Amino acid sequence: MNETETLGSRSRPGRRRRVAAAAVGLILGAGALLVTGAVPAGATVTSGPAIDRIDVSLGQQRVFVWGTDGTLMKDIPVSTGSRGRTPSGSFRIYRRSASTISTTDYITTMQWMTNFTGGIGFHGIPRKYGQALYTPLGERPVSAGCVRMSDADAEWIYRNAPNGTRVNVK
Repeated sequence: MNETETLGSRSRPGRRRRVAAAAVGLILGAGALLVTGAVPAGATVTSGPAIDRIDVSLGQQRVFVWGTDGTLMKDIPVSTGSRGRTPSGSFRIYRRSASTISTTDYITTMQWMTNFTGGIGFHGIPRKYGQALYTPLGERPVSAGCVRMSDADAEWIYRNAPNGTRVNVK
C-alpha cells in the first residue's frame, strides 16, 4: 500500500502517515501540558539546591523549606488546622492538583494543592464564590486541616517539591 489512499475523487494520507501525525499530536499535546502549568511528579524548576524536607511548625504557624545543602530555602507564614485538625508526624508528598474543590464545601476551591497525608496538604488561600476566605497567615490556625499559604508560596511548593519529599509536622 502506498502513502496515499484514494477515496473516490479525493485523496488522504495513508495509515502510516496518519499514525505518525497522531503520535506527533500526542507529543505536542504533552508539551502543552507543561506550558499550562501541569508539572510531572519529580520535576523541579529551581536552580540551586534541591528540596531536602519541609518542616511545618504548628506553634509558629510557619513552614520551613530546607535544601539538600542544609540551607533554609523558604520561610513561609501559614495557617494550619484549627482545633488540632492538622495531623502531626512525618509524611511524604504523594499527589498534587493545580485546582481542587473542597470536600467539605463544594463551592470552595483552592489552587496548588500538594498532598502529604490523606486529603491534607499545602494549598493557596481558599476561595468561595471567587472571594478569598479570611486567612491570618503566620498568626493562627483556621483551616479544616490543610496548611494554607499565599497562592504564590503554594505554587512554589507545587512546582518545586517532588513526590516523595519529606514533610515533618510538629
